Amino acid sequence: MSLDEIVGFINNELLPQTKAEIKSWIWPNKKTGGYFVVSRQIMCMVDFLGAVYSGYPYKERILDKDGKKIANATKAKKFITRFFGPKNTYNKDVVDKLYEMYRNGLVHLYQPKILKFGNNGKLKWGLYRGARNQDKLSLGSNKGKQTFRNISHMQIVPNILNRENYLLICIDSLYEDFEKAVFKYRDKLKSTRSLQVKWRTAVNAICKPR
Repeated sequence: MSLDEIVGFINNELLPQTKAEIKSWIWPNKKTGGYFVVSRQIMCMVDFLGAVYSGYPYKERILDKDGKKIANATKAKKFITRFFGPKNTYNKDVVDKLYEMYRNGLVHLYQPKILKFGNNGKLKWGLYRGARNQDKLSLGSNKGKQTFRNISHMQIVPNILNRENYLLICIDSLYEDFEKAVFKYRDKLKSTRSLQVKWRTAVNAICKPR
């Protein structure tokens, strides 16, 4: 693929598909739905973007007979920490938990995973819509309604009393941050030959018949 074809793919294929399949779920007049599909689709898109950002170098290709290393968690998380912002929101520790909980859980298990947290605690999931920062937020749980105060997107809310902590995700903010990250990557790609080479190594491997 030429540079124009690469940029054209992002502009004419990836972003329009994202808007059609994901952004429509979070239009303001849509009152319900979108929580799982938005999170799942974005994390799957990040798998692809991590693959083309990191590339598929020769040292991987010679050992990877079935193409399993074209995309992996390390590459996906590298893309998030490099291009998603703000940086203090998408730090490595939270990104690790985000990927394990919302990507692996949603893709393989339909719903986000519950993770171990600390010595005996749990890290549970919570999804909400609307503003990134909320003065008061109520979510349903298996123990009834849980109310949180002064929370923000990608925040881990500790609950010392019963050891059930929550990683709270605002799907509106996740989409907004994803879209900005794609634009940032696209613009970097235009001026960076090494990124263009990495794109080609990954996409050529993806398109190879198996």
